[in-house]
Amino acid sequence: MLDSIVQFLIKYKYIILFYTAIILFLIIKHKKIDVQAKIIFLYRMKWGLKWMDKYSRKLREWIILAGYIGVGAGFVGLVVISIILIKNLIDYFTTDLAVSGAAIVYPGMNVPGLGILTFWDWILAIFIIALVHEFSHGIVARAHNIEVKNTGIVLFGPILGAFVEPDEKKMRKEPDIKQYSVLAAGSFSNIILASVAILLLNFVFVPVLHNMVEPAGFTFNQHVGEEFPFAKAGIKPGEVITGINGVVTNDFQKFSEELVYLKPGEKVTINTNTDSYKIILAENPDNARKSFLGIKEIKNEIEVKTKFRSGFNQLLYLTVDWLTGFLRWLFLLSFGIGLFNLLPLPIVDGGRMAQVFLYKLKGASIGEKRYKQVSLFFLILLLFNLFLPLLGKLV
Repeated sequence: MLDSIVQFLIKYKYIILFYTAIILFLIIKHKKIDVQAKIIFLYRMKWGLKWMDKYSRKLREWIILAGYIGVGAGFVGLVVISIILIKNLIDYFTTDLAVSGAAIVYPGMNVPGLGILTFWDWILAIFIIALVHEFSHGIVARAHNIEVKNTGIVLFGPILGAFVEPDEKKMRKEPDIKQYSVLAAGSFSNIILASVAILLLNFVFVPVLHNMVEPAGFTFNQHVGEEFPFAKAGIKPGEVITGINGVVTNDFQKFSEELVYLKPGEKVTINTNTDSYKIILAENPDNARKSFLGIKEIKNEIEVKTKFRSGFNQLLYLTVDWLTGFLRWLFLLSFGIGLFNLLPLPIVDGGRMAQVFLYKLKGASIGEKRYKQVSLFFLILLLFNLFLPLLGKLV
């Protein structure tokens, strides 16, 4: 028991130290911490307010223009994400191919093609996304001469983020278009951040990384079933597949190009980094004319070139490799959070946008009633999209 505790502490020492520092900060600053709903901790500051004032004055016209563009993008995003959730729920009950329309992205999550999301990538990405999101609200508000009272750090359960506090009373008195531009600014900036991340990834970091490595084959993480060829032959998950019938294949695409000419029932030799295996190809369950190996969660493997295995070049490779992986997660999280925040829910910007719209359309009294009905509908819709597929797997 003691050994298990020690191993746990060693394995997660940096995460434990990180949250220990957070807890100590909360204790030291407890008089200035605003606790809401028992799990939300707000620490208000004035940091960044002068920066917002400076650039909102200097770039006022451009910021206002971007804010108005964000309104259009925000309403399009609100409609798109709403339709996706509704359609996915309909598909869940009417087809066998439906997938989850929403998912919680958490540390340790394994996403095919991206790998495992580490705690540090997760916490850093969430903090950057929150900082960009909230400061965008603030700078657009200041461009419209709406006071921003505070900035601050928020701890929502284990999630560290940032926030700004515009003067809500003053903002509610502004014309609808100004309110929309402030409210949509956060999600619009997250989508811009995601776009910047994917452009940097595809046009800078991936090409640079490809010049530092060489393809070395592919691996898989799981057998589809014990009755299929790879499992029968004893080819284990994680073993690097390097060729088929003596033909060297440096990645899965080249392997597939060789496999396409082979039919079910044929005997083939699979070459790996440790051994060679004789297998008989099975029939693909979806198409009996195609061969099937019985593996999933396939990943191309790479080998670092010799010149990048030591010294400064090794440090350079490790930096580029980490940034390449981080930008993938930043894109996924920023885009997903940007769209999520456009849902017409009370807790996010899309809800406030819907509220302003319904107030204008129906008046304050009826508009508030319709807003609560719409919010409840989409809250239930979101919960169904999140948990029905999970319950389906358990049944």
